[in-house]
Amino acid sequence: MQSLKRLIAAVLIATSGAAALYSSALAAADESPAPRGSGFAPDFYNREADQYRDYIARMSPENRAKLMAMQDKLMQMEMDHRSMMMKMEMEMAKARRDMEFFILNSGYPFQNPSH
Repeated sequence: MQSLKRLIAAVLIATSGAAALYSSALAAADESPAPRGSGFAPDFYNREADQYRDYIARMSPENRAKLMAMQDKLMQMEMDHRSMMMKMEMEMAKARRDMEFFILNSGYPFQNPSH
C-alpha cells in the first residue's frame, strides 16, 4: 500500500511539470482550472499534489529536467525491483518443483513393469 501511494505521488509529480505551468498560465488569465478530485483520494492528497505542483512551477527549467531524470530513475529502479522479485519467485518455484521430483524419484524404488 505504501509503495502504491509512492507510485501515485511519483506519477502526480512527473505529470505535473507541464500541467503546472499551463494551469498557472490559466490562473493568471483569470480562468479557474477545473476542480480536481476523485472519489477515492482524500483532500489531503489533493492539497499535497497542489503544493508539489506549485513548487515545480516555480522551479527553473534545469531543475525540472533534473527532477524528471530522478523520477525516471526511481521508476526504473522500482520496475527492476519488481522484475527481480518475480524472477526470484520463479526460481524458488523451480527449486520446490525439483525437490518434489527428487523426493518422488528417490523415495520409491523404480519398478520395471516387465518383471
